[in-house]
Amino acid sequence: MFTYLSELVAARRGVPGPDVLSELLCLEGPDALTDAEVIGLCFLFVLAGLDTVTDALGFGMERLARNPDRRQEIIDDPALVPAAVEELLRLDPPAPFVPRITTAETELGGRTLPAGTRVTAYIAAVNRDEARYPDPYGVDFQRGDNPHASFGVGVHRCLGSHLARLEMRLVYEEWHRLIPHYDIAPGFSPAVKFPRGTVGLEALPLALTPGAPR
Repeated sequence: MFTYLSELVAARRGVPGPDVLSELLCLEGPDALTDAEVIGLCFLFVLAGLDTVTDALGFGMERLARNPDRRQEIIDDPALVPAAVEELLRLDPPAPFVPRITTAETELGGRTLPAGTRVTAYIAAVNRDEARYPDPYGVDFQRGDNPHASFGVGVHRCLGSHLARLEMRLVYEEWHRLIPHYDIAPGFSPAVKFPRGTVGLEALPLALTPGAPR
């Protein structure tokens, strides 16, 4: 992969194009990126969308297995799936830790942090703000506006958020069209593998109910 990306970067350097890589390689002046920086970003583009979507789907399917009433809502009305995607992402962001480093002395929560201090925000806590979300720990596909922070905020917001939403919507729609009824396999307790770059379930065996009425 490194060899492929190195050759691709060399070929695209300074060549205008509509894709993200070409845009990055046409930056000039203080914004210009070295080959090593661009290759690092390419690895991020490729890898970031694999584990995160897989982990988000695992968490979402666990929630749906444990909440059959909510699952029945999207079975009865597939138009609710986009709202379900947002709610499931709100509850279980697959990349919940946002590391930052202070660039100047900063006061936070009554404490003074010198420049160079590592600060890690926990998105899952932000997404459970009681002032913003009634019943913040409940699963509710009828919330309407759901401004969660699972994709980050501001200039650091996830570049692949639209693709992730599309992938999750398609999986939930097609799965529940074909396999509407299922449970977590008897005797299995889902567990999170940690530490790792993202947070997700190690496995999620499901017991399917064949021939169950929709």
